[in-house]
Amino acid sequence: MIAPGSPAPKFVLPARGDGRDRLSLDELISSGPALLAFFKTSCPVCALSFPVWGELARRHGDAVSMVAVSQDPLDKARPWLDDVGFDAPVLDDSNGFAVSAAYDIDTVPTLVLVDRAGEVVASSEGWDRRRANAWDVELAELSGRPSAGPLSSDGDGRPPYRPG
Repeated sequence: MIAPGSPAPKFVLPARGDGRDRLSLDELISSGPALLAFFKTSCPVCALSFPVWGELARRHGDAVSMVAVSQDPLDKARPWLDDVGFDAPVLDDSNGFAVSAAYDIDTVPTLVLVDRAGEVVASSEGWDRRRANAWDVELAELSGRPSAGPLSSDGDGRPPYRPG
C-alpha cells in the first residue's frame, strides 16, 4: 500500500455515477482532498466495509471527493455498490489493474486519502472499526464540522477487525 507522504500516482479511468464517462485524479482533487476506496465485488471484507464507506461519502462528500476504484468492470461494480449503499462514483481499474498497481494495492479494501496538492496523506487496508471511526473524525476535520458520531460500534454486526 502506498505510504503517506508519497506523491499520488496520476490516473484517468472510466467512470460511472456522476454523469461523466471518465474521471482523473486531477479532477478529483481540484477542489479539495479525495478518498479513493479500492475494492473487488468478490471480496467479503469489501461487502462488510463498503456500507460504512458509503456513510463516509454521505457525511463528507461535499468536502471530500470520494470514489470507489473497482477491480471489476463498471457493469458489475455499480450494481454491487448500489446494493451495499455506496452512492459515490465508481472508477474502472479492471483492465490490468494499473492504478491498483501504481498505488501498491496488495489487498482490498484499501482506502487512500490524497490531498489537493496530490500527496497521499493517509491510507488503510482491510476492516478495522477503530480506523473506520478515525476516518470519520479526520474527514470531519477536513470539512470543518464535528463528526456525527461513530460509523461502527459494538453490536452493529461488524467485527472489530478483518484483514482484507
